[in-house]
Amino acid sequence: MTRSVGLSQTERTINNQNKPYHPKQHPKTGSFFSLYSPKFSIYLLITCALLFILFQIQSLQTPPSSPSSSPLPSWAFLNQWQKVIINTTPSTSTFNNDENNLTKSMAKKLRESVTFLPLKDLRYSSTAQQGHTWFMSSMYDTHEEGEAQYQRFPSSASKGRLLCLKGNDTHDGAWNSYALAWPEFLPDNSTLRKGITFVSYNHYNYDNIWHGLSAMVPFVAWHNKNQCSLIPARWILYHWGELRIKMGPWLKSLMQATFGEPLHIETFENSVANCFEDAVVMRHNEGGMSRQKRIEVYDLLRCKARIYCNVSLEGRLSEVNRRGMPVIGMTMFMRVNNGPRSFKNESAVIGIFEKECTKVEGCRFIVAYSNNLTFCEQLRDLRQIIPGDSSPGPSALLPVDHGMLTRGSKESLDDSTLSSLLSAQH
Repeated sequence: MTRSVGLSQTERTINNQNKPYHPKQHPKTGSFFSLYSPKFSIYLLITCALLFILFQIQSLQTPPSSPSSSPLPSWAFLNQWQKVIINTTPSTSTFNNDENNLTKSMAKKLRESVTFLPLKDLRYSSTAQQGHTWFMSSMYDTHEEGEAQYQRFPSSASKGRLLCLKGNDTHDGAWNSYALAWPEFLPDNSTLRKGITFVSYNHYNYDNIWHGLSAMVPFVAWHNKNQCSLIPARWILYHWGELRIKMGPWLKSLMQATFGEPLHIETFENSVANCFEDAVVMRHNEGGMSRQKRIEVYDLLRCKARIYCNVSLEGRLSEVNRRGMPVIGMTMFMRVNNGPRSFKNESAVIGIFEKECTKVEGCRFIVAYSNNLTFCEQLRDLRQIIPGDSSPGPSALLPVDHGMLTRGSKESLDDSTLSSLLSAQH
C-alpha cells in the first residue's frame, strides 16, 4: 500500500488495466434467465402439442369446400390411411361372399358327382336271382331273421342318400338306371317325389296271379311289420329292369283291398331323373321269409279281401246229401279259351274230372273260369270251397292248366290218381 501511494497516475492506470474484470449481476437479470429451467421447457412443449392437436381436429372436421380446391395435408393423409385400412382388412360382406361362392361350388360338384348305373347289370346274368341279383347289383339287402329282404332309402346303409331312378324303357332294362344322391344335392333337372314309394322287381311278370302275388307278398309283410301305418304313394314295377306300367286286375284288386287305396302305378312319362323322399325296394319275392311269416301275410290278405268284398264266413252250415254224408265241393278253375295255357280239348279234360267226381259219394263238381270273374266274385265262390278255420266241410280246389297235364295230354292224369285225391279229401 505504501508503494502504491507513491506511484504516479500513469502507473496506477496500467496496474488497473492488468486486473481481471468481475461485473456485478443485477437482480432482475438473474430472474429472467431462471425461466429457461427444464420444467418450463416441458410446459412449453405440452402447450405446443395441445395446440397442434386442436388444429388437426379442426382441419379434420372441416373438409375442403370444393373438389377443385386442394385438400389440406392432414386431410389428404387421412384419406390415404383409410384406403390402406379398407384394402388390407377383409370386411364381413367380403367374407360372406367368399363363403357363399365356396358353398355353391361344392354343391355343384356334389350334383355332378351323382353317377347313374344300369338297373340291369349284364355281368350277373348267370346269377340274376341270387345274392345282390342283376337288378341294382351294387346294393345289398337288409335281412332280419324271418322277414323279407328289402332295401330302404334313405337309411344308414345308404348313408342318408335318396334313391333316384331314370328312364322308362319297357324292352331293355340296361337303358334304365339308378343312382344315390344327397337330399340337398339332387342331380340337375331331377324331380323330388314326396311320400313313400314301393319299387318291385319281378323276374317273371305281374299278370300271372302266382308270380305277381309272390312279388307283392314282401311289401305286405313290410307294411304289416310297420303297423300298417305307411301307405305307398306310388308303385314302380320292373321286370328284368324293364318298366311295367300295369299288373293283373285280380292282383291289383287284392293290393287295393290290402292297402285301402287305389294303386298308382308309375309310368314315368319322361326320362328325366326322379328322386324319392322315401323308397322301399324288394327284389327277392318271398325269399328270406319264414313259413310263419308267410302264413301271417296270407291271413292278412284274406282278412282284407273279405272286408273289401263284404264277404263273411259266419252262418255257414255243413252241407250233407240225402244219406247224411258231407258234400265235397270240387271246383275246377280254368283259363279263358284260347289262352296261352289253355287245353287243346278243354271239354275232354273237364270230362275226366267230372267222371271221377261221380265215383265219390257226395262229390259236387263245378267248373269256373277265373278270368271271367271279378275279384269279389272269385272270393265268394272260393268261400264255399277253401278249407280253413271257419270252413265246416271238406272241399277241393283244382286250379288246372296244361302245365299240370304235360302239354295238355289228358292221359297223363289217370283215374286212380284223381280218385285218390278225392278220397283223401273225403
